[in-house]
Amino acid sequence: MDGAANDLRMLRYVAQITRKLAKMLSRTRYQMLVYFLEMTAVEADSLAAGQGRSGVEAHDPPRD
Repeated sequence: MDGAANDLRMLRYVAQITRKLAKMLSRTRYQMLVYFLEMTAVEADSLAAGQGRSGVEAHDPPRD
């Protein structure tokens, strides 16, 4: 697998993990951290969409 596809998979993985963490923390008093995590997930998705125009679809972490 080439580096670009691997980067794309990593960005989507980061977005997925940060959304899960934000969801867990949303039940607590750490609203600023939740906001930061949600914005990180949005940015990772945006970068992945910008790079992923080749049709690579991945929701799992990259494998070494």
